Amino acid sequence: MLIDLHCHTAPRSACSALAPGRLLELAAARGLDGVCLTEHDCAWDPADLAALREAAPIAVFHAVELTTDLGHVLAFGLEPGDFSAEAAKVAEAAARRGALLFLAHPARDGLLRVTRETIEYFASVEALNGSDSRLQNIAASGLARGFRLPGIGGSDAHQEGEVGRAATRFAAAVRSDAELLEALRSGAYEAVLLE
Repeated sequence: MLIDLHCHTAPRSACSALAPGRLLELAAARGLDGVCLTEHDCAWDPADLAALREAAPIAVFHAVELTTDLGHVLAFGLEPGDFSAEAAKVAEAAARRGALLFLAHPARDGLLRVTRETIEYFASVEALNGSDSRLQNIAASGLARGFRLPGIGGSDAHQEGEVGRAATRFAAAVRSDAELLEALRSGAYEAVLLE
């Protein structure tokens, strides 16, 4: 199953020009089986998310991209009350909830902010980001090899042309956010570039 694990839509992510329905149309046309909505520091309203899922031609998952003192973090399995700009607090909440944290686009700015102590906050990193350069993705993929789980892949789509550039291929079918979290925990997946 091929899922883009890093997508932003308007208006929930102010930097995105991509309507949710259009994201789903494009993702389906580009051969994806699902997308994960990872809005910046914002959770989807459950009723809005349910309506979107009901009308969607592919699977829709939900996570968040948090802006923290250690950089951007893709958080799977957190509740809105767990969101914080302090990575230490996010990591504590993730440990309580059984959530997983992945450092997003870790080689983008050339400065990895994590230390020997804070590296433990993360299950892994985003190894392939469709909006990063080849060299940035090589560096991120190399970094992913040092973690307990493989790196993930996502397009980091904010506009139409970015949808489906990178994704994560899962060995098993995934149908819900809970199943996505379990699939991520299993390590039975790989990050792939699609362009």
